[in-house]
Amino acid sequence: MSPGPASERSSGETLKLFSGSLSLSAGTFFIAEGESVTGPMRAGLKVGVMLDGRQTLELDDRPPVLIEGPALLVAANGGEHIQQRTGLSGGALRCALMQFDLDFVAREFGAELTRLLALSGPGDAGLWVRPASAELRSLALQMAECRVAEPLRAFHLAGKALELGALALNEIIGERPIRPAKLDARTREQIHAVRALLEGSLQDPPSLSELARRSGLNPTKLTSAFRAQFGTSVFGYLQEYRLQQAHGMIASGEASVAVAAFRVGYSPAHFSSAFRKRFGISPSALR
Repeated sequence: MSPGPASERSSGETLKLFSGSLSLSAGTFFIAEGESVTGPMRAGLKVGVMLDGRQTLELDDRPPVLIEGPALLVAANGGEHIQQRTGLSGGALRCALMQFDLDFVAREFGAELTRLLALSGPGDAGLWVRPASAELRSLALQMAECRVAEPLRAFHLAGKALELGALALNEIIGERPIRPAKLDARTREQIHAVRALLEGSLQDPPSLSELARRSGLNPTKLTSAFRAQFGTSVFGYLQEYRLQQAHGMIASGEASVAVAAFRVGYSPAHFSSAFRKRFGISPSALR
């Protein structure tokens, strides 16, 4: 999720705080659809909230993890790893992202926190990705659209960063990180075909058994491989994709709430409830 070099269109900013122990990026950054940015993953603790945008994050040779806003990303890295981020659609990533040095975390917040974030082995890295709560989205928005003028801007953002970091870590403490299993090329191809089937049949998606038959995988292998590739279940992905598509249609004015719900396969009553739970507002309020 971390923004790459800011382009001319970027409206975000990057700051170094606490003598460089905390790096903060907030605002809107751009990575073109299909563009990949590869580089070392800095050792430390990364906490980010992506408000808008879609990209994948690939760590070393592990399968990519889908990050689709509004989403929370926490990455704890104790060694040397290579990350590759690939833009998926739209290009714009509106986010608030913090990178803490591990010794800063231990020194300022106590060794107990580093133990709670303990990784499976020396030099390992763990990722946590989940939908961002309304409280986290609110803080990230305040940072991405900071209205505090200089010379208090950095002071304000530092306070918000610490608050957001504490709330985010409180949500994931005790949860096992995502560690995607490696899939062979043929299985990855089959899983991507399943995803294409889901995205192309929102109003009447195939059953799990039908997806298995059409992909050439048995239901158990399909379920485990899909989660390994995309970090979520088959129908968890379908629901997320449906809601993201509907959000885009409503926000842009392309469709009314009722039409958007119909296009993505929801009844109006179920759609409103699922939409509010996912985005923290009703679809009519978004429109």
